[in-house]
Amino acid sequence: MTNRDKLLDATFIEVYKHGYSGASTAAILKSAKVPKGSMYHHFSSKKELVLGMVKERLIPKVRESFYIELHETSRAVDILNYLFKKISKNEMLVKHGCPLHKLMFEMGTLDDEITELCHNEFVFLTDNLTLILDLGKQNAEIIEKDSKSLAEFIIISSWGALSRSPNHSSKEQFLKDTKHIMDYIKI
Repeated sequence: MTNRDKLLDATFIEVYKHGYSGASTAAILKSAKVPKGSMYHHFSSKKELVLGMVKERLIPKVRESFYIELHETSRAVDILNYLFKKISKNEMLVKHGCPLHKLMFEMGTLDDEITELCHNEFVFLTDNLTLILDLGKQNAEIIEKDSKSLAEFIIISSWGALSRSPNHSSKEQFLKDTKHIMDYIKI
């Protein structure tokens, strides 16, 4: 593994657990076990390091957790149930919440470039979920609502369900919370 990869991985964990403001370059360097000069060889600043982490670590991890590929035989309700069960099995997500949401929320008033990157991923996920909900409406599985607004509601509600304190988060609690979402949208 290259020093650059070590820095990106350490930055992901530090920013995820402590936020952008709480993640110090010293902690990132210590966790990555690389010298300070190595960081500045690859990234001109903490912000550039975080931008690299968002593009190369955060977005791929979020897509791994939240993105679903649609097939002709897919059923929207089955996809959503699968997605919620898949998320519930990710201990980091359940314990620490959605890293995209956390970073987007923290940086919303602090940095336009990081916020825009995060927002673009939110739009990507919303567009994907909109297609799934449209399929569900066509198959009379999902209530007749504006699919894009409903997709945003589901994502934001899921993020809320993942935002419980670590002491009150669990797979079971997340599934209980998201069952309310499913009960609301199913016909």
